[in-house]
Amino acid sequence: MTPTPTPTYTGIAGLRPRRKGGARTGTALTVLAAGAVLLAACGGSAASSAPTAAPVASVPATAGSASAAGDVVLPVTSNPISNTATDVLLAIDEVLVENNVDPTTGKAADDHLEIAVTNTGTTELTGFEVYYTITDPTSGDSEHYYTELPDTFTVAPGASRTIHFDNTGAPDHFPDNPYSLYHTSRNGLEVTVEVSARGAAPRTATVQKDPGGDEVAD
Repeated sequence: MTPTPTPTYTGIAGLRPRRKGGARTGTALTVLAAGAVLLAACGGSAASSAPTAAPVASVPATAGSASAAGDVVLPVTSNPISNTATDVLLAIDEVLVENNVDPTTGKAADDHLEIAVTNTGTTELTGFEVYYTITDPTSGDSEHYYTELPDTFTVAPGASRTIHFDNTGAPDHFPDNPYSLYHTSRNGLEVTVEVSARGAAPRTATVQKDPGGDEVAD
């Protein structure tokens, strides 16, 4: 496989993706929380594949409505995050969209969007929101997703916590769209993530995903 360029993390000093067993460079993806809405796949285009484009939600979903496996997740047309805080109390430590590892077993996990964050402040962080964009530079297609995490997702001072986007329903795992570019495009992808917490300046990171699509762990 062709080596992937080093991911660029915006405003996060010293941040590097991890590697799994000498495999590809780690990278990332996002999700929108949508209520019970119809999911109808539309035609998409790509130079090296013909992915099915995800339908777009005309309005943002109800906050936290995609907090459990089985909820429908659709793209959004704009970024709903309106946080204007300037205090740097939140850090994105790592973003992966491939080469994921199950922290419990230490074994390979299915490729998915994974965002590790740390509270660098002195008070608990709450009110988390995540907005991410998936772009296929080959076809020019892009999709945007948004999720407001439930109130139970908090990070204590000095603590870290990891946000996952897949459809396993495990703790701290939130739904994603199985028809998104992440799952349907075989091209290399660029994923930009924005994480916001109440009272803390939002943080962003951009990473690259290798061509070949998402991989399932053995």
